[in-house]
Amino acid sequence: MKTRHINQFVGSVAVGVCLLVATEQRAQAGELYRGWNYSIDSFIDGAGGSNYEIKGFAVTETADSIYVALTGGTPLTGTDSSDAVDGNIGWGDMFFNFSGKDFATAEAEGNLLGVRFAETNDSGLEQVGLFGNVTTKSVAFENNGYPSLKNYYDGGYNKANTMGTDIATADEAYSYLYGDDVAANPATDNTQTRNAINSGNFLGEINLLDSTQLASRGLDFGNFSAKSSQTFGFELDKSLLAEMLPSGINSFMAHVFLECLNDGVALAGNIDIPSERQDVPEPDGLLSLGFAGLAFLKFRKGRQE
Repeated sequence: MKTRHINQFVGSVAVGVCLLVATEQRAQAGELYRGWNYSIDSFIDGAGGSNYEIKGFAVTETADSIYVALTGGTPLTGTDSSDAVDGNIGWGDMFFNFSGKDFATAEAEGNLLGVRFAETNDSGLEQVGLFGNVTTKSVAFENNGYPSLKNYYDGGYNKANTMGTDIATADEAYSYLYGDDVAANPATDNTQTRNAINSGNFLGEINLLDSTQLASRGLDFGNFSAKSSQTFGFELDKSLLAEMLPSGINSFMAHVFLECLNDGVALAGNIDIPSERQDVPEPDGLLSLGFAGLAFLKFRKGRQE
């Protein structure tokens, strides 16, 4: 996996079920612009067409909040589809992993955080918000999607950077999502790719934001030719994390898939949890979101060695 400059906040994950466009468009990624860090996903890996195409994931922070933004063809409320059990295919839940370990291990050890931001999805939870100690499940079957990453790759999507620049190869994707057992022999494995929260402890609410509200904070996917018909996000109060994480820089990996695994995106980086919040001025831009996820880079380096 590639490392990047300490002031870049990068990564992108993508999986899916659609026809490939004849000419591939190479996407930019890992850019810091106007106080936001951007992970720009491939523009042609959304299986099923433009309604299932994710183009970008961006994050910024202030002294008190974390702001998350997504852009693509899928609305926050999902898109109508007769192929889905409930007639709607939308976003799965977003996962934050601060453990420095792979996704499967973090879940098994109770160290996984989840955000349910799409209230119409097939999450195991009814409430929108941040949850701790989450367990996960796959909702791809009821949304007529790929049940596993292997199925996705076997469908012809094992492309360079299909899962983005921070998880650039199939081996790296298996390694992070499933752990060493699957990574050692992925060709024979059909482990489900879990894309929704099954259970968790409610930690607090999130504030949903539309494209206008995000733009007012400096978000600009258009700088990367990634602006899409659907752009939205949410604000997460750092105080919800303060009791769970030590003060200072905390590294994480975050990712989200669509319910049918048509596409997805991931991001590795850091946030700053101040020890005395009332005395800490708001950072200029994204200064505390650099280092490209040092804990996860250490995890990857050890795996490569």
